[in-house]
Amino acid sequence: MSQTISKAKQVELTDKHIEVMENFERLLESGIANQTMSDIASTLKVSLRTLYEIAPSKEELIISTIDRILTNTAKQAFSAIKDVSSPLSKLRIFTEIGNEAVGPKTKKFEVDLRKIKGAQQMIDFHQNAYIRQINKLLQEAIKANEIELIDTQAVAMILGGIAQEYSKPEIVMQLNQSPEASANMITDLIIRGLSRDCLLYTSPRPRAATLSRMPSSA
Repeated sequence: MSQTISKAKQVELTDKHIEVMENFERLLESGIANQTMSDIASTLKVSLRTLYEIAPSKEELIISTIDRILTNTAKQAFSAIKDVSSPLSKLRIFTEIGNEAVGPKTKKFEVDLRKIKGAQQMIDFHQNAYIRQINKLLQEAIKANEIELIDTQAVAMILGGIAQEYSKPEIVMQLNQSPEASANMITDLIIRGLSRDCLLYTSPRPRAATLSRMPSSA
């Protein structure tokens, strides 16, 4: 599977390779549909050999880079909840980070991704892992008596798919807020509806500026 190939490559990456991938990520945002590996190497001011050390093709370079983005986001999410005791608080934090990763972070590359064999499988792999963790947190919330007994898989599938749905171009045009802000709003409503006591999870978490994209109410 594609995600296995890219993860194996990640083990061998040097600091130089990681720097190139970070620069390539920014290049991806502007689109590289008609660029060859030689064009990309020239734009990034690195040797073609360096690019091929990272991935054997342009397609695998894209997949490896996005796989790295999503893997790092998952690590950030798990780090953010490790010292939180309430399962519902963990769920709210985890989904807030996930709403950006599963939706906007991947949708901004959609034009290139649609053309790449294996890219959607890699994204699906990450989203399925995301849904499994949401399910796990919901089960923990039941055990902690924070929510009633529910079909955790059904709720996890909804919570795990909101951001991706709201990031579709035809849906974005109808939203009054950004896709992640809208997803966070719906996620919060669902979690509040499940909670026996909404005070259990309403304390705000420290957030990086890049995640604070809620429109001002002013």
